[in-house]
Amino acid sequence: MKKVTVRAPVRADLAGGTLDLWPLYLFHPGSRTVNVAISYYAESEVIETVGGIEIHLTDQQYEQRYESMNELAADPRAALIYRLLEHFHISGIRITTRTDAPRGSGLGGSSALAITLVRALSEFAGAPVEGDELIALVRDLETRLLGVPAGIQDYYPPVYGGLASLHLNPGLVVRRPIPIPVADLAEHMLLHYTGIAHFSGTNNWELYKRQIEGKKKVQKGLAKIAESAEEMERALEHSDFEAAGAALAHEWENRKALIDGISTPEIEAAVQAARDAGAWGGKVCGAGGGGCIVFLLPKEKRADVKRALATVPGRVIDAAPVPYGLTVERGDDVQARLFTRPRLFPRGADSLEQLYVYGGAQGAYRPHLLAEAIVTHNDSRSGIRQSLMHAYVVRINATDGSIDWTSAHALDPEHLDIRAVPDPEQTMMIGVSPEALMQGATQSEEAFKQFVAEREKLVILHNAAFGLYSLPNESREAFRERCREETTRRLEAEAERLESTFRRRIDQLREKSEREQRAIDAQDEQDGTDSKNDVNVAWGQALYNITSGKPAGVADAQSVREVDYMEKIAQIQKSWDRELETLREELTAKAGEIEEIIVAASARNIEITKYLILWASAL
Repeated sequence: MKKVTVRAPVRADLAGGTLDLWPLYLFHPGSRTVNVAISYYAESEVIETVGGIEIHLTDQQYEQRYESMNELAADPRAALIYRLLEHFHISGIRITTRTDAPRGSGLGGSSALAITLVRALSEFAGAPVEGDELIALVRDLETRLLGVPAGIQDYYPPVYGGLASLHLNPGLVVRRPIPIPVADLAEHMLLHYTGIAHFSGTNNWELYKRQIEGKKKVQKGLAKIAESAEEMERALEHSDFEAAGAALAHEWENRKALIDGISTPEIEAAVQAARDAGAWGGKVCGAGGGGCIVFLLPKEKRADVKRALATVPGRVIDAAPVPYGLTVERGDDVQARLFTRPRLFPRGADSLEQLYVYGGAQGAYRPHLLAEAIVTHNDSRSGIRQSLMHAYVVRINATDGSIDWTSAHALDPEHLDIRAVPDPEQTMMIGVSPEALMQGATQSEEAFKQFVAEREKLVILHNAAFGLYSLPNESREAFRERCREETTRRLEAEAERLESTFRRRIDQLREKSEREQRAIDAQDEQDGTDSKNDVNVAWGQALYNITSGKPAGVADAQSVREVDYMEKIAQIQKSWDRELETLREELTAKAGEIEEIIVAASARNIEITKYLILWASAL
C-alpha cells in the first residue's frame, strides 16, 4: 500500500514581514525578510485506500470520510484539502495532518502544513514538486483558498530550513542563507506564546490596501520596516546578537505604529516584562494581534527573562532554531530519515566536540558527556504530537572511558559558562587515553537514546465520558477546568431539552383547564348562572414564575379547583428541578473522571541535537 509522509519545520520571523506580499516590496527597493526554521513541525501523511476520501485533522480532532469530491467540497473544514485534491486529481486516499505549533501562533503553521501536504500529494500523483516550484504552487493555492494575498516568506523555512534572508527583488526572489550556526542563535533567542490566536490575513490585507491607496503613514512605516530588516541581516551576518536585538526592537516599534490591532495589552505586557529582565528586544511573529513573540537576549539573561514572562499571560514555548527543512518518508523509512537528518552540532564519525566549563565548583577538570535531544511523542488516540528538548549530563569514567547513563541527570546548559578553550587555572584529571575517551563517548549514543526513551514519558489526561484529551503543556487544573466547561455546555443543552419537555406538560394542563372552563361556561349559559372562573390570573403568574426559575407559588388560591391546578403545576416544577439537579450531579461526576495515559518515546523518535564532551570539575 502506497504511503508518503512529509514533515517540515515552521518559522519565527525576525524582520521584514508583510513586505513579502507582492507587489508591496516593489514599492520599497531593497526589501527583504529575515526568518529562521524552528523545532515545531507540520506533518502530512497520505495513504492509499480503496475508494472514497478520508481525512483526519488531528489538531482539530476531526475525522471524516467522503464518498465523492462533491461531498468533500461541501465541508468547510476540508477546504484546503479539497483545493489540493482538485488540483492533483487524486482520490482513494486517507490524509492525516498535524502541527506542533499552537493554532494562531503566527509561526506560519498553516503554510508549513500546506507545504507538507502539497509535497506529499505531488509525490502521490507521480510528479514530485520541489524547491522554489513547490513554494510558488503552495503560495497560489493558499491565496486562492484565503481570498487575500499570501506572502511568500512562510514557505521558505519549511522547504529549506535554517536561518536566511529573502531578498525581494523585481522579477526574482533570492534566498540568502546567513552563515552562522543556528545553535549560536538559539543561545540568544526565546519564544513566548501569548495565548491569543491571530489571523494573519486581517492585518496584512489592511496594510496591503492602505499601501496601494497611498496612505502615507503606512508607506513610511513599511519603508522603516524594510530598513530594520536590512539592519537585522547585517547584524546576524556579523554574529552581533546585541545589534540584532536592537534591530528586532526597531522592527516592532515600526510595525505596531502601522495600524491599530497589531499590538495588544498581552503583547505589550510580555515585551515590557522581558525588556525589564534584560532582553534586547522582542516582536510579534507574523502579522500581529496575538500569537507568539520572539525575543533576542543575552544568553546569561535567559533564566531572568523566563521568570519575568511567567508573570504575564501566556507561556514560554520550547522551540529552537533548526538547520534543516522538509523530510520525505516513503513507506517504512522513518528510522532512516531520523538518523540521516543534519545535527545542530555536526561532528565526525570518530570525534566529538570538546568544550570547557568556567567557574562553579573548584577542582581539576573531569570529563563529562553532555547530550541534548528532541523527543517526539506521538499518540494516535488523542492526536497529540509533541516535541520537547531535553539535556542530560553524565560523568565519564576517567580510568576506562565507560559511561553509565543511569547516573545521568538533567541539566540546563544555559546556566553554565561554556567555552571552547580550557580555563588556564584548572588542571586536567584523566587516566584514560584520548582515543579510549572518545571511543567510550561515541559508542554510548545508542545507550543515551535508550535512557531517554525510558525516562521521558508524555502524560496525557483523558476524560472518556466527554471524549476529551489534554492539550500539549496543559496542566491538570487547566484540563479539569476544560472538563467543567464541557459540563456547563452539556448542562445548558440538556436544560433546554428538559424545559421543552416540561413546558409541554404545562401546556397540556392549560388545555385541560380551558376545556373544563368551556364546559362550565356552557353549563352556566344553559342554567342561567355565572360561576366564578376558578383558574384566574394566579395560574398565569405561576407559569411565569416557573419559566423564570422562581417558585411556582403565588397568592392564596381562590377555590378548590384552583388549588388543584396550583398543586399540579408545583409538582411539575419539582420534577423539573429534580431531573435538572440529577443531571447536574451526573455531569459533574463525569467531569472529575480523569485518567492518565502514559506515552513512552521510542528510540526512533529521539533526535540527538547536541552530543559533546564537557570538561568540568563537577556538574
